[in-house]
Amino acid sequence: MSGAEADAWDELRSLAARPFVILDTETTGLTAPEVVSIAIVDDQGRPILHEIVRPAKPIEPGATRVTGFRAEDLVQRPAFPAIAPAVAEAVRGKCVVIFNAAYDLAVLENTHRRYGLALPEFEPWCAMQWFARIYGQWDAERAAYVWQSLAKAAEFFRVGAHGAHDALADCLTTWAILREAFRRSGVRVLGMDALL
Repeated sequence: MSGAEADAWDELRSLAARPFVILDTETTGLTAPEVVSIAIVDDQGRPILHEIVRPAKPIEPGATRVTGFRAEDLVQRPAFPAIAPAVAEAVRGKCVVIFNAAYDLAVLENTHRRYGLALPEFEPWCAMQWFARIYGQWDAERAAYVWQSLAKAAEFFRVGAHGAHDALADCLTTWAILREAFRRSGVRVLGMDALL
C-alpha cells in the first residue's frame, strides 16, 4: 500500500468519527453552472433533501442530454431561493461529502451569488479526490492521481450504481461506496451496522 493510499484510508477513518452528509447537484451545464436539482443524504443513507428547481439561466443542450432536464419542464418548479433555507439547514457546520467537490462547490457558489444569498458554512470532503488515491493511477505529467468517475468507484467497491446523473441516485451511490469502504477498513459508523 502506497503512502497516499494509507493516508486516504486514515482520512476515511477520520470521516467515520463524525456526522456527515452527502450532497450532489445536477446543473444547467458547464458555463457558470446553476443548480437544477440537489439532493442531500445523511450518514445513514437516508435522503433528507431532494429538490428540483427552476434555474434563472438557460439549461445548456449538453446538460439536457446528460440529465434530461429541459427548461420548459421546470417552469412550475420553485426558484432556488425557496429551497435555500432547507439546503443551509442540512449542511451548515457539517462535513459534506461530495463526489467532485470542486465542481459542486462552484455550482453552489454560482447559484447563491446569482440570487444574492450567502453560502452556508460547511466543510467539504471530496470523495473523488479520496478515491483517486485509493485507486492509485498516477499521472506523472500532472504529478497527481487521476480522478476517476463515480461509476468507476462503484465498480471498484462492487456496489451497484443507483443511476447516473440524478442527484439523489448519485448521493446514494456515494453513500454505498463509503459504506463498503468503511466495511473493508474495519471502521464502524454509528447506526450503519444494521445496514451492512
